[in-house]
Amino acid sequence: MNQTKPYTVTQAARMLGMGRNNLLKLLRDNGFLYSREPMRNSPTKWALEQKLLKQKEGEYLVGPVKVQHITALVTTKGMAWIRDIVEKKDTPKAS
Repeated sequence: MNQTKPYTVTQAARMLGMGRNNLLKLLRDNGFLYSREPMRNSPTKWALEQKLLKQKEGEYLVGPVKVQHITALVTTKGMAWIRDIVEKKDTPKAS
């Protein structure tokens, strides 16, 4: 199976022709990312199980304290799902 590296949210947003923050909002609204603190913008269990998103864990120092963070990465399968959502959203609805 030909699997490519997952995309960052910024890369995925550029490929979809939208802004990073708009894509994050779309992903939160559609259940791909958590919307509440402290897990905000982390992939949901459902998105990870469906292999739509992956997570990358890291940490950084704030003074002597290590702070852990999770970065969401979009898989190629996830890009297909997101494209479908964007296309349905942009399609005008018949009245």
